[in-house]
Amino acid sequence: GDGGEGEAGEWWREQRGRIEKDVHRTDRNVPIFQGEDAPHPDPNSPFADVGTNVHLEQMKEMLLTYNEYNKELGYVQGMSDLLSPIYAVIQDDAIAFWGFQKFMERMERNFLRDQSGMRGQLLTLDQLVNFMDPKLWNHLQSADSTNFFFFFRMILVWYKREFAWVDILRLWEGLWTDYLSAEFHIFIALAILEKHRDVIMGHLKAFDEVLKYVNELSNTMDLESTLIRAEALFRKFQRLVEAVDKKQNFPGPRASSSSQAPSPQSQSQTQTPPKGKETETQQKVISPELRNLLNRKVEVLPRKTVAQKGDGMPGN
Repeated sequence: GDGGEGEAGEWWREQRGRIEKDVHRTDRNVPIFQGEDAPHPDPNSPFADVGTNVHLEQMKEMLLTYNEYNKELGYVQGMSDLLSPIYAVIQDDAIAFWGFQKFMERMERNFLRDQSGMRGQLLTLDQLVNFMDPKLWNHLQSADSTNFFFFFRMILVWYKREFAWVDILRLWEGLWTDYLSAEFHIFIALAILEKHRDVIMGHLKAFDEVLKYVNELSNTMDLESTLIRAEALFRKFQRLVEAVDKKQNFPGPRASSSSQAPSPQSQSQTQTPPKGKETETQQKVISPELRNLLNRKVEVLPRKTVAQKGDGMPGN
């Protein structure tokens, strides 16, 4: 169909056009999506003269179905990247659709109109780098790079365009287990930064340089060593948090009522150390965002939030 009349019909046709363009650009180097051995069913498609294949059409149907299923969010560019590995492995459109729908529950925050979900994850990465490696954070700050926007694409589609296809299948299956953390993808980002720390600190002095360098890492990174490094960094983070918590819970020195000394815990609540400037007397502060990195429970956005911040059907 053509989506009907009015604003809703116009929205549907616009969504269908987005899906059409995105699917024809998604993973065309993967054998299942290669070739155009079938005539295109829509003569008005920009790809009508090129043709299509059965798997591309299945992908389009699933994304259109999801667009209807989740009218609060709608289809947003990048979702085809999240569906293609699931469909290519399962090759059953019904099972693949529900697998994709479940995956999207945790990924919805990446596709909100106001980008609040993405900003939140980049802020968490900012805090994590500052907590784990203040010297690197200071350098990135001097290069106007602590917005970590150069990791936007990686986090948006879970490194889909950074690693080889077979590596993505392995990476995602690992991330889906939530074995150490439901936010373990943030530690993948930290591992990539730490791997390239010397180059970043020694040679990259401005945001454009950092952005260019990180973008050019695409399809050059080794997954195995990245995962090993990410797990080691998580374990280190875990130990640091435990150490800070123990220190804060340790009883302070006794003092007379006239000269009551604040406890380490009260100090930590009132004195926030400057980022990257920690000394022995200034304690690291565990923000709620950092503490959430230890959580293995996947956070799913309330439908009300998606309806307010999604790019879904008008008046929905």
